[in-house]
Amino acid sequence: MPVMTRSRALIAALAVVAALAIGGTQAGAPEEGLSNDPYWNSLVRVLNLLRTQYLKKLSLEEIHKVIEGGIAGMLAALDEPYNGYSPPRYTQIQNQDVHGEFYGIGVVIQAANPDNTGAEVITVFRGGPAYRAGIKPGDLIVEVDGEDVSRLPLYDIVSRIRGPKGTVVRIGVRRNGSRAILRFEIPREKIEIVSVSKTMLPGKVGYVAIETFMNIKVTDQLKQAVSELKKQGAEKLVLDLRDNSGGLLDQGCRVADAFLDHGTIVYTRSRGVTRPHCDADRETIWDGPMVVLVNHGSASASEIIAGALKDLRQVKVIGEKTFGKGVGQTSFQLPNGGEVVIVTFEWLTPNRRSIHREGITPDIPVKDTRFPDLLAFEGIGAPAGGTVELVVKDKDGRVVKRVEAKVDEEGRYHYSDQAPPVLRYSEVQGEALVDLEKDAILRRALEELR
Repeated sequence: MPVMTRSRALIAALAVVAALAIGGTQAGAPEEGLSNDPYWNSLVRVLNLLRTQYLKKLSLEEIHKVIEGGIAGMLAALDEPYNGYSPPRYTQIQNQDVHGEFYGIGVVIQAANPDNTGAEVITVFRGGPAYRAGIKPGDLIVEVDGEDVSRLPLYDIVSRIRGPKGTVVRIGVRRNGSRAILRFEIPREKIEIVSVSKTMLPGKVGYVAIETFMNIKVTDQLKQAVSELKKQGAEKLVLDLRDNSGGLLDQGCRVADAFLDHGTIVYTRSRGVTRPHCDADRETIWDGPMVVLVNHGSASASEIIAGALKDLRQVKVIGEKTFGKGVGQTSFQLPNGGEVVIVTFEWLTPNRRSIHREGITPDIPVKDTRFPDLLAFEGIGAPAGGTVELVVKDKDGRVVKRVEAKVDEEGRYHYSDQAPPVLRYSEVQGEALVDLEKDAILRRALEELR
């Protein structure tokens, strides 16, 4: 399955070590030319030395952990950030997300701690199991089925919350900083992942945002959203791809195709061979005026769409220069139930331009102002026990911020803003939340469409 995403999925890995025969000293079917290679045989020998000579007898689970560590090391040696490995427990979650549905409680959660552990509820979907039970945004999930999960990786918490249809999961949360734990018994129900949201803007402008392309239902959800906007009187359209880091290549092609009636949408190049990957047909869901919004977080499949609409239809791209992820991965299922994605091709825009590490430059550059810039500084050498003041000025020399930091007994000082706010999601799936006052890119898009 071709995958177009900029994220380095969890821990890197490769399938070759999985072929090792754990029960013996031989490797399973090494690649031609490797059977007599001293490095290959050294790899096999180290694994078996750990299995037979290590002071502590390793369990099968520990041997599997060693193998995954070796796999991660092999991929890390390639210095390629887009190769990746997902262990079986994570692969199951990702496959559910790709297919757009699973059985859960109807919340959006994010990591509660900087090391990607813990879980904080940021959205509770109206009418879902968690909503009916009384879970609220801001709740910290600290228990699942009686087990403390406050320091577990986020994916592990997700895997514990999801489960078979009709079963009950017991969730413990801390609310509003309290140490007390509130406990809920919540039935797992079918949850559909809606990756497209919409709303109407002033001037008969329809607004559609696509969150991710890691969902095989994205194109169908887009078509439904645009159809409903037309019924509400939309005559112009904003397509928002900001912070969309990519996903499935075929979904990127299908979304671009929905707005194009001719031309090759994207070319792929694999080991020097360049070929057209997908072409637009004559059927479109929108042929009226439109603009595309991007920012530094728009990557991969998002860049394919922005590049295709820019090259083939001269649609104005507004916002910030995109991320610049112009290579694609192919996913391979592994015997252990995990999955590996390996970079196998690069892609080119319709004008055969590579954007890898370059990004797509918007036709109308505008800074994304939805979130404030964060400030952090530290230093040493100030008078002990006092304070230091930092003055921040804009490019015209105007003071925009003043902050103070206390100095310790060794003359050290530091200051940092609080973590940035997360993107808000509506409690109604498919409903977009916009703030024209804070969103300079969206305001400029409306000006352009006038």
